[in-house]
Parts: sequence; structure tokens; C-alpha cells
Amino acid sequence: MPPGNISKKHFASSALLLCTTLIVTSHAHSAPVPPEPAPNQSAVTIIPGSDAVKWQPAPPMFPHGTKMAILTGDTSKPGPFTLRVMMPSGSFIPPHTHNLDEMLTVISGSIQHFVGQDFSAAQKRNMGPGGFVHLPVNVPHAIKAGSQGAVLQVSGTGPFSMTYVNPQDDPRNTGR
Repeated sequence: MPPGNISKKHFASSALLLCTTLIVTSHAHSAPVPPEPAPNQSAVTIIPGSDAVKWQPAPPMFPHGTKMAILTGDTSKPGPFTLRVMMPSGSFIPPHTHNLDEMLTVISGSIQHFVGQDFSAAQKRNMGPGGFVHLPVNVPHAIKAGSQGAVLQVSGTGPFSMTYVNPQDDPRNTGR
């Protein structure tokens, strides 16, 4: 058959193939898609402002007068958590380590942050609001609150523990 001449039989089979393709394709694209499972909205935490943070006395491993607020998670269980620590003016947390990576952000006030087992070799950084520190697991560090005190936000993946480099510095052992 010369080019440009299409037989009726060839035209009919091509048209049938085209219609079949269009029908199958349109049904494939219009097939219902199973919905994704709804997110667990009960796990959402929203704290609209600093006045909504619920402060409690910090556990005895922290210096006297320190307050804490758990924003989300459970520090005693595996999983992510975020908490805030309110340190009174001039308060001091001696060199200690954690069993986890710690992310610390200064929310308000100021601190002196020390990295090292003792102060003769420690790196000291003065930090204000917005200051951030990432501390890998077991890195010794210490914190001293400035003259106005400080509020710190700490995040990590629990369970959380804190071990003083010198056990005599632990407030549970000194009654501080």
C-alpha cells in the first residue's frame, strides 16, 4: 500500500487500539487512591507563649532554686524530649556529662558555658539569647547563669541522665 493510504481494516484496528488505551489509561488514573492514615493529633504540643510554660522545681540533681518545665516528651523514656531550665542569678551547674547528645539554646538571660572536665582547661563562652550549643554524648561541660539568671531550652532523645565529673559536686551529695 502506498504511503499515505490507510486501509479501512488498518484504520479500524488502530482506532480500536487507541480507544482501548484511552479507556484503560483513564480508569487507571481515576482509580480511588487509599487515603493516608490521619496524623495522630493527640501527640501535637502547642505552647503559645512563655507565660503558658508550667514551671516546677527541678530534680535534686540540679542546684537549689533551679526550675524546670517539660515542654514535650518524657525524659525518663526512649524518644525525643524538649525541656526548659530556669537558673537563678549566679547559679552554677558544675562539670557534668549526659548519656545523650544535648542541644541547648539560651532563651533569655545569659550564661557562661564551659566545655571541659575542669576550669583550668575549659573553653569558656559567654552566651546570650539565641545562643546555641550542641554537645555530643559524654562531653563534660558546666554552666553558670548571668546576673539576671537564664532560661535554657534543652532537647535530646531520652532517656536523660546527668553525671557529675566530680561526684562531690552533685547537689544530691552536698545538700545544695
